[in-house]
Amino acid sequence: MSALRTSLRPRAVKAVSRFQRAPLQAIRFETNSAASSSSSTLTSTANPLTWPEYLTLRHRRRVLAQLFSIPGALGGLIGGGAYFGSLEADPTQPIFGVEPMFVYAGATLGCMGLGYLAGPTVGSLIFKAMNGSRNKAIEVMDKRFYEHVKARRVDPSYQSVNNPTPDYYGEKIKSLPTYRRWLRDQAAYRRKALHGMKEMEAL
Repeated sequence: MSALRTSLRPRAVKAVSRFQRAPLQAIRFETNSAASSSSSTLTSTANPLTWPEYLTLRHRRRVLAQLFSIPGALGGLIGGGAYFGSLEADPTQPIFGVEPMFVYAGATLGCMGLGYLAGPTVGSLIFKAMNGSRNKAIEVMDKRFYEHVKARRVDPSYQSVNNPTPDYYGEKIKSLPTYRRWLRDQAAYRRKALHGMKEMEAL
């Protein structure tokens, strides 16, 4: 009988150890699966572009838009001048009570202004054509950049004619150093505005 008990004890110990290992293995498997799912989630929510890459592309787009505003204005001026200059102006028949020459001159300047405004749109379209594979990534980064700027810029109610807000839309940000400078400018403006409000309250 004692011999039978002695032979059964190792088997019972092995069975208990196997039973204890099973939950541990299940917990390890669940932990690994949770870690893999969290890593996949982080990967899916990661930025499609790095911030230095995005800021460089954003600066190029802005420069290209500004460059095309110049030929757009010249094209509008030349086209408007050619069209309205070819029209016959009869001084005896005013347009809305104004001499036709002044009306045509104003219309030519209006064409120049429209060309100046249309130039950045053409530049943006050319930029999209040059970066076709990255347009969706740039759009995603545009939204995230706007959220960053919106959360960190100063309250526009603090501004005045003599003290406007510094780069409210973050248009001058073209790199990480300029972004940090923009943050410092916002903080300095906020401290200055709050200090002025405290002085007004003291008076």
